Amino acid sequence: MPLQPLDSATPTSPDNTPSQQETMPAPPSPLYERLGWDSLDAALAATNRASESRGVALDPHQISAAHTILGSHRSGVYLVGEVGRGKTWLIDSILRNAPAATLRMHLTAFFRALTHSMHTNGHAFAQAVTDVVAANTVIFIDEFHVHDVADAVMLRRALSILAEHDIALFTTSNAAPGNGHDDPMIADALGPAARHIHENLEVLTLTHPQDYRALQHHTIPPHPNQHQPSPHQATGFAAGTWTIVNSPASSPATGTTTGNTTTSSATIPLPGTARTLTVNPTSLDSTDSENATLDTTWEYLCEGSISPADLLALADDYSTWVLREVPAPESMTRNAIQRFAHMVDVLADADIPLHVYAPVPPEELARAPRGPVYPERMFSRLQLLTPVADTRP
Repeated sequence: MPLQPLDSATPTSPDNTPSQQETMPAPPSPLYERLGWDSLDAALAATNRASESRGVALDPHQISAAHTILGSHRSGVYLVGEVGRGKTWLIDSILRNAPAATLRMHLTAFFRALTHSMHTNGHAFAQAVTDVVAANTVIFIDEFHVHDVADAVMLRRALSILAEHDIALFTTSNAAPGNGHDDPMIADALGPAARHIHENLEVLTLTHPQDYRALQHHTIPPHPNQHQPSPHQATGFAAGTWTIVNSPASSPATGTTTGNTTTSSATIPLPGTARTLTVNPTSLDSTDSENATLDTTWEYLCEGSISPADLLALADDYSTWVLREVPAPESMTRNAIQRFAHMVDVLADADIPLHVYAPVPPEELARAPRGPVYPERMFSRLQLLTPVADTRP
């Protein structure tokens, strides 16, 4: 047999097969193993138990998706589907009892944590990503939607770093990766992230004809104390209300407590900034974040300079939110309704009750001259708020 050239890449045996000494790369582990389960059946059973323990049985579409996700040999999953189909619920159910160390964050909170690590700790971006992930081997980033170029650039860099550190990524979105964006600059900046997702993650669509949030849309009789949910109502964000006011006077302005007793308005600091937010003085009545209420108006919250990061910080400090004096949709600016949509996202994700006083039902916000990005998500979540008739003169 002739001698092999010195630069021959792969030694072979006489039958031209790779030699026994060659080490072949091990195939990627299925996601159920990366999550700490011994078998796919055990992972599926744990997923079903996690959902049922919260009072909901997974539907056939979710069960099929769970099977695909847990059996996938890719480094994570990008679960896409229309609003209200149970995407977040499914991923939460998969990860709820997983033995692996898991971190769950809204995308806006992920960006906020990265920025904090870089600005406060002086860490480079790669170190900031590892700071946020810490000792976790799995991260669930909910609501994978980007609204500006800077976040798009940050996202594509973060995806690469997560992959380098072998962090399994689970995420949900209403749009397929690379499905386009209204802003061509954002769409272009998202291109590398979309390619990374298609190459590394299991991209899966959760299909179902029903928006589950719409099933919770119901009306109850007027309640004398509008902010307090009735005993039969749900908890968290779903315990919120949407009160249709008869006139602007029906919605007590900031600076008004009860009846006709008027006090001066107050301000609270926006955490981590030198800015403030004008609120009803009742917002200062409690320093206990478990019982604290943020009571303000559309003008101060939505027409001001509040950022998604500000909303996240305030959600850490206030466990109930009240938004008054919502204007007619025709007078809403694009920035204001986008800020309102961000607030709905943050409060729904944090499961914080929201009580809104508006002249029209939530679905009529569609009459605004320009709506927010991904308006379907906002309208779907607002269906969880209980409509309340305002009986005051």
